Amino acid sequence: MTSTTVEAVRLTKHYGGRSAVQDVSFTASQGEIVGLLGPNGAGKTTTIRLLTTVLVPTSGEFSIAGHPSTSASEIRRCIGVLPESSGYPAHQTGGEYLRFFARLYGLSRSKANSLAAGLLATVGLEQRAESSISTYSRGMRQRLGIARALINDPVVVFLDEPTLGLDPAGQAQVLDLIRTIAKSRAATVVLSTHLLPEVEDVCSKV
Repeated sequence: MTSTTVEAVRLTKHYGGRSAVQDVSFTASQGEIVGLLGPNGAGKTTTIRLLTTVLVPTSGEFSIAGHPSTSASEIRRCIGVLPESSGYPAHQTGGEYLRFFARLYGLSRSKANSLAAGLLATVGLEQRAESSISTYSRGMRQRLGIARALINDPVVVFLDEPTLGLDPAGQAQVLDLIRTIAKSRAATVVLSTHLLPEVEDVCSKV
């Protein structure tokens, strides 16, 4: 039996007199891929920022893995996030980048090395582990960002426009990876996109 991992109830965010998100309600369960579908400016990124505790809602409430919205630190421990625009240190290799984040989560050097190697293999970058990120294509950087989002073995993974700017082959790689995360890790994936075919391809709920 799968458990509910995301629950949003009438989530609303106003900026002055402007409504960015209005009365968003939905639930998601373990292993489910939920699509946030809409054009640019529809409020998809704002919704993700609310659910990841970057922003505080004007009204409404939500919970992640049973933790209420008021427990930001607990929520952040059990989520992974790929923002819409991710920056990467050009001087680091992919392996160094992931090992750094693993160490931030308190892993020993040996465990950080092992975890980074495993995640690079998961996203298909094991052959480029010691290549500078500056040499990565956009698609490779997106996959590296997804690997970083999995460092803490999250219950819920938020991906904001992960295929933006990718060619068809890169899009297919990322979508296959999203399926893998939901199936093999039993994680909930919240996927933001403006592309209906992506939602039809991988999402169980929109």
